[in-house]
Amino acid sequence: MLMHLPIVIAAALPVSPVADNVLRLDVARECRTETEDQAGRQHCTEEENQALQQIKKEWQTFNAADRRFCEKQATMGGAGSYVEFVTCLEMARDTRNNQNAPNQDTQHQGSRRARK
Repeated sequence: MLMHLPIVIAAALPVSPVADNVLRLDVARECRTETEDQAGRQHCTEEENQALQQIKKEWQTFNAADRRFCEKQATMGGAGSYVEFVTCLEMARDTRNNQNAPNQDTQHQGSRRARK
């Protein structure tokens, strides 16, 4: 009976989707850290907000494992950056897509050899 206890406990836990919501970062703190002048902070804040909007727009296209990994990367140094977050997400997505896509050069070379 006790052998099944972990299974029963796990089954009773509520299922919550992982990384369904976009990470919330303290952009103001990040920009204060990045630059000392007001114009620089304003530019930083605009870039961070643009990156956040892009993340929100494309959120569902990113793999959940990549979201978790990139969240850790983007917040590693402290406050965190949406620019770093979206860059990491895009690189992970592009890498994953390139690994899944057939290599066009290999296909073309193979067809040329077959015709010879």
